[in-house]
Amino acid sequence: KPVQQPVEVPAAPEPPPPPPLPPPVEVAPEPSPSEKSLAEAVASFERGEYSTAMKQLSPLTTDQSLDTAGQLKALKTLAFSQCLTRAVVSCRKTFERAFKLDPSFDLAVAEQGHPVWGPQFLSARKNMKIK
Repeated sequence: KPVQQPVEVPAAPEPPPPPPLPPPVEVAPEPSPSEKSLAEAVASFERGEYSTAMKQLSPLTTDQSLDTAGQLKALKTLAFSQCLTRAVVSCRKTFERAFKLDPSFDLAVAEQGHPVWGPQFLSARKNMKIK
């Protein structure tokens, strides 16, 4: 009598692999207190509240918790506020501080040539011997 070979039972199919996890949602980091203060100060400037903006901006120009871009934004907005309140010497000195922080500091195209702060910006750049 022939020996019956055991019948091969096909193995159960493998379950499909789980779907890949969705990429983590990039959540913008919560702005630091200094970044929030800077945003508030810029908002004051944009509302034409220059003296309020200057009070808010002054401590931020040397705030080490802000990155260089943040400090430059504080300096630039402070200089604009000073120029718009006729404090042109302070305005020029603030631009000079911006150049000390970053010699490549510049104004946006729309900001260049402003009748009040444009000449102060150029004068500060010349004073700092920056081409």
